[in-house]
Amino acid sequence: MTIQISVLIWTIICFLLLMLVLHFLLFQPVLKLLDQRRERVRSAASKKAEYERLSAEYESMQREKEAALAKEQSRRMKAEIEKIRSEGKIKLEAANDERLRRVDQYRVNAEAECAELLGVLSEHGEELAVSFAESLLREQ
Repeated sequence: MTIQISVLIWTIICFLLLMLVLHFLLFQPVLKLLDQRRERVRSAASKKAEYERLSAEYESMQREKEAALAKEQSRRMKAEIEKIRSEGKIKLEAANDERLRRVDQYRVNAEAECAELLGVLSEHGEELAVSFAESLLREQ
């Protein structure tokens, strides 16, 4: 078997031409598709990570908002309780003042009635003593 140089050269030229054709028509488009797919996967992963980060941030903000609302509601409730407590104290003081005023009024009325009764008794004391003595004598 002899090696023919011309056939060898043409074989190498054809091989190189085939490699160039395959390179431009097959390898580059396939590599380009693979790069595009890799970029889409990377982009999707990046978008997913961004979505998860934003989702976590949103949930954190929601929890903070709920905590702030709960704190505000608690503050309002404490203020309302304090307001009710102060109104209750005012009403209790007013009721105590009214009670003391009535007690003083009853005391004054009782003292006046007592004085009036003592006056009536002192005016009619002798008559009552005589009629009491007479009634005792009659019973015997």
